[in-house]
Amino acid sequence: MNDDKAKSATDQILDRVLEFSEGRGLFDCGTIIVGLSGGPDSVALLTILKELKARGNLKAEILAFHCNHHLRPGVCDEEAEQVRQLCGKLGVGLKVIDFDCAGFAKMNRISDETAGRVLRYEAFEQYALSIEKETGQKVFVATAHHKDDVAETMMMNLFRGSGLEGLVNPKSRSGRLIRPLLCVKKSELVAFLESRGIAYATDMTNLTTDGTRNTWRNDFLPRIGEFYNEDPAVPLARTYKLLSDDLDFISSYSGEAYISNRMTISDHPALRVSGIRDLHPAIKSRALRLLWQETFGDLIDFEETHLSDSSFLAGRDVNGEVTIDMPFGRKAYRYGDIFAFVTAGGMGELAGKIAEAQGFFVSCGPVDLDISLEDIEADEGFSADIPNSALKLRVRIIENKGDLEYNNSSWFCPVEAFHEGRLTLGNCSGSASGLHIRKAGSAGGKDLKRLMTDLKIPGSARGQVLFIRDGGEVLWLPGFGHGVGFTNSVSRERYIAGRADEGAEPGRLVRFAIERKQ
Repeated sequence: MNDDKAKSATDQILDRVLEFSEGRGLFDCGTIIVGLSGGPDSVALLTILKELKARGNLKAEILAFHCNHHLRPGVCDEEAEQVRQLCGKLGVGLKVIDFDCAGFAKMNRISDETAGRVLRYEAFEQYALSIEKETGQKVFVATAHHKDDVAETMMMNLFRGSGLEGLVNPKSRSGRLIRPLLCVKKSELVAFLESRGIAYATDMTNLTTDGTRNTWRNDFLPRIGEFYNEDPAVPLARTYKLLSDDLDFISSYSGEAYISNRMTISDHPALRVSGIRDLHPAIKSRALRLLWQETFGDLIDFEETHLSDSSFLAGRDVNGEVTIDMPFGRKAYRYGDIFAFVTAGGMGELAGKIAEAQGFFVSCGPVDLDISLEDIEADEGFSADIPNSALKLRVRIIENKGDLEYNNSSWFCPVEAFHEGRLTLGNCSGSASGLHIRKAGSAGGKDLKRLMTDLKIPGSARGQVLFIRDGGEVLWLPGFGHGVGFTNSVSRERYIAGRADEGAEPGRLVRFAIERKQ
């Protein structure tokens, strides 16, 4: 009789997980990767999903993924072996990956727990992407968070001063991450495994009060339950549901604000400061979170202090480029009306993309490419890849002056501009200082760096902007103008008019064109 009751209770768990998951679209994919630590929660998750699939309730392929963090010598290897045996018994494909978690934590000055989480979720994402590429179907990653995790996380975040996102956490789905067990208590999962006679590993550190979560799990919440004579997870679950409804409404409104103010700079997401500056703080903060998540794929360790700094940067008046340090060496970046998040080494790249959007050509490294008139005439033109870029330079002599083609990336240079038989394609990173430019028709010249400041080219991009020079004189700055020759029909007429004493038609011409590589 007791066995029949136990069987009925465990079958009810399957039905409850199925109803919970189907109502939230957690099984709407081609493959589910189960994060399998070997502990009771993840072992129960894998077993439940396999039984649902055996019952015909789940169509997705089930795979397992185990991360060996090597933080507990010997024990971690034993758990990895136990996981292999379980997957072999269940007939589940398993991928095991090893991490130097302690080394990563030390290098990034973060805790072992944080390092493990970062490495684990990055590995999940890469594995999921590889399967999606292979199968052409959507892949979800399932973690074994349950109803007790909701109570623990809610209380931990409440005392950290968290907002709604922290209190309504973990969620049933976040991107590709799904949590089918949020409707089940830990004790029910353990009972489920015992009814099936399935072994699991026990991490003894979880039974201590070392660490914040363990203290809430093993000390605070049990005491609260004794005082109120009720399992705290029950009322906290009700609060979770009410707050979830509020968060869904605010998130929907914030999403609309994000979309309306979102911009892309060569596929890099950013926000228009003028659009978010005066938003209500609750909406503005969520727009910034959405930008972080779109940029880096998650919200790991993007905490209140980072959000506050980002909001301050997005709201203040700035001159030039301003950055604030963020987690993992990332930065909040502000330039004019543009707000973005970048990696430590990505600021120059983003600045270059902004300069490109302004109409300039850039290279991500030094350029100092000589262009010889002798070579042009001998080969009837030539082309060359521009170093440190995805650009190509094409140069040729123009014979038919009556049929000229103009575009924003071409310049027609008179042959006599080759004073010493050569010109140079370069940028400030590859050229000596002291460069000047005198725009055709202008009485005086200007220092190139001062001009770039006046043109509001981001400071990090000014060394990357390409131009053609003769010694210290810039003859053509694409996106701004030229000192000699012409770039279109209007400037050609001006060029001809300036040569009235020499005859209406210009002399021999060389056409320079900068193009994207195919």
